[in-house]
Amino acid sequence: MSDPNSIHPAINDIEYTRYTLLFVYACIVYAIIGFSWGAIMGGIPAFRMYVDTAPHGKLILLAHGHINLLGWVEMAIFGAIYYFVPRLVNRPIYSLSLVKVHFWIHNVGLVGMVGLFTLAGVVGGYDPGQEVERTVSHLMAGVGLFGTLVLIANIIWGYNIFKTGGKA
Repeated sequence: MSDPNSIHPAINDIEYTRYTLLFVYACIVYAIIGFSWGAIMGGIPAFRMYVDTAPHGKLILLAHGHINLLGWVEMAIFGAIYYFVPRLVNRPIYSLSLVKVHFWIHNVGLVGMVGLFTLAGVVGGYDPGQEVERTVSHLMAGVGLFGTLVLIANIIWGYNIFKTGGKA
């Protein structure tokens, strides 16, 4: 019989550790981008004025908010929970493949959302006429598609964690 206080060897799998750390490293990168973006928006009056007054300038604020929330905060939470849950239940993660899929789908979705929010904010801000909504509607549809990828990634994460916890 194994020692109940020992850690299951698969919990320390090198590839699993690598992906858990990738979530942490992504968190750091997104935090630096988000914090810098905020400092630029607050510190450069022309940019702040554009964001505050241009048609659709607030979409740039949404991009900033999403890079902080879905990038910095969520990635930190994902990395922490991927680290702690297997140790709490002393079982390996249910599916390393789902961890990988989660990581890549979430990042593609987030970068796509942020890029299109920003582009829509810039493009919409340069359209002084009444056609602003039409000008950015295709970009906002893309934001919705990339946002759906983030949602799918989060569902994959939740499923994987619930399956790992089992009937703890």
